[in-house]
Amino acid sequence: MAKKVEKKPDKKGSDKKGKVLKKDNMGMKDKPERIILSKQRPVPAHIDLTKESKDFKNVIRISNKDIPGYLTIKDGLMSIYGIDNRMGKVIEDVFIRKVNKPIKKIGYLTDDDVVILEDLIINIDKEVPKWLINRQNCDDGIDYKQAHLTMSDLKLAQRKEIQKLGKTKSYRGLRLQWGLPVRGQRTRSTFRKSSAVGVTKKKEGKK
Repeated sequence: MAKKVEKKPDKKGSDKKGKVLKKDNMGMKDKPERIILSKQRPVPAHIDLTKESKDFKNVIRISNKDIPGYLTIKDGLMSIYGIDNRMGKVIEDVFIRKVNKPIKKIGYLTDDDVVILEDLIINIDKEVPKWLINRQNCDDGIDYKQAHLTMSDLKLAQRKEIQKLGKTKSYRGLRLQWGLPVRGQRTRSTFRKSSAVGVTKKKEGKK
């Protein structure tokens, strides 16, 4: 008589035929999609926003960048890529001179003030000396010109410059492609991919 073959219990995650079933994404299939918001800068403990007037705005958007309203104009502009401490102070001085009214916090800017400030950021090369702008020879596809670029325009210009150096096979271009420093730094102990420093010889065993 033929022996009956006992069926083993099905393993978790497999059907009766033994095929492994695809698991849901951590049980999140039935749950609604979550919108991940960008983390905003926390308000310092010494600042009380409840004391501000009704004209105060918690967030101001300038040059496609959300800036907290409790910051000064200089500190707020520094969060824009391409504007440092010195350029932020220069833009603030030129803006206050144009508007002709004191503004302590960037949250008190009106919509018209934001338009004036954005236009000033774009055309700041006409208001400041040439040595202060960040692009002395900016290639716009037609000719080389001097301009002060910010945000995505600056990132695109930097990427184009690195690609141009790589195509010419210059020393600086090759070092940038290899991920190595280009200004003469030592690479014995820094800019290394592994933690080992140098080569150590094995000690010979005692006889």
